[in-house]
Amino acid sequence: MVYRRLVWVVLLTGAVVGARGESAELGFTGGGSFFQNKSVQAPFGRADAGFARGFAAGVWGGHNYRWISGEIRYLFENQQLRVASGATRADFRGRTHAIHYNLLLHATPAEAKARPFVAVGGGIKGYQGSGSERLYQPLQEYALLTKTSQWKGLVVIGGGVKWALSPRLMMRLEVYDYLTEFPEKVIAPAPGASVGGWIHNIVPAVGIGFAF
Repeated sequence: MVYRRLVWVVLLTGAVVGARGESAELGFTGGGSFFQNKSVQAPFGRADAGFARGFAAGVWGGHNYRWISGEIRYLFENQQLRVASGATRADFRGRTHAIHYNLLLHATPAEAKARPFVAVGGGIKGYQGSGSERLYQPLQEYALLTKTSQWKGLVVIGGGVKWALSPRLMMRLEVYDYLTEFPEKVIAPAPGASVGGWIHNIVPAVGIGFAF
């Protein structure tokens, strides 16, 4: 699979960069989470399936070199699973966990006060339905929202800018797109219905990092 090859390339490159790292960094981030809806196709019509808007929070640890950085990140997202068609909607509590390695390419060197960057990464992402299942769910003829878990391979692309507030303290504004295959076991298509493909998850966030 393409995403598996990308994960290995990022991890191997990060290992080389990390061996030459000049400084270490630990940071915390928080922001919003916005998923792309996918179309569920059934013999009698269609509905939209995916996730409602939610919040995201995470942590990263990494290393910095003059033009390149590498970091391991964890991101937690809390938001409702959802199926909707017209005015009818079904919601179900849910959350996700993403673990990945990012390689950052900076436009300015490490000593610059402002450092725009682009990032690419890879890892895994877990989808989890955490609500209470019922005998009947609206729109279950399209898809069923389930209390189960499923892990998918993850590709991450994005970018942002770092500002040095002091020699040891920095702030980030960043936006990432988390791409995985659709979690068809957590949002399960009904018999005769189909949904699939890749799903985009846009996460804009603000972070604070500490260099040491």
